[in-house]
Amino acid sequence: MVAMARVREFDAEEILDRCLTLFWRKGYTGVSVSDLEETTGLGRQSLYNAFGNKEALFAKVLERYDANTELWLQPLLADDAGLATIRDYAAGALAAQRRNRCSGCLVIKVLWDGGLPDPELARRAQASTRRVRAALRHAIERAVARGEARPGDAERRADLCFAALNGLAALRRAGVSESDALATLDALLDPWRT
Repeated sequence: MVAMARVREFDAEEILDRCLTLFWRKGYTGVSVSDLEETTGLGRQSLYNAFGNKEALFAKVLERYDANTELWLQPLLADDAGLATIRDYAAGALAAQRRNRCSGCLVIKVLWDGGLPDPELARRAQASTRRVRAALRHAIERAVARGEARPGDAERRADLCFAALNGLAALRRAGVSESDALATLDALLDPWRT
């Protein structure tokens, strides 16, 4: 009698989504294999067989997060992007963090905790932040080109927006409402307007 391979009884995409949220909430170092088992409902061996070790699983989660980020960045990369697009991006980020009960950006969280075992994962996370900053710079440059914003150093402004966006998550954790956090971003953007 020939033994048949057991068919997977779970949706890998759903499991990756659950793991993404878990890593987003707790960071890389804050997630244990027991956390992964509890979140996914899979045993350790099933997780390893399907996704590899924790590091390999996180690499797949980071790919998924990057793909989502690319979708979220599309409005900032459009020809009609501007300062309002940056505010809309911030509002969307805060809403996603609220829905997922997360604070801040996943890649910033894992870069901040410094616990990524593979330097390549850290480089990929840093590349993700560069893409966001480039998209912000594009929106600022488009706003200046259309006369919506005063000329200025678009790269520095983009970095300032990036820092502010991550700071909005800190304000939210400190108990500031989403609308007040966004008003803080407005205070940054308003002096650039024409």
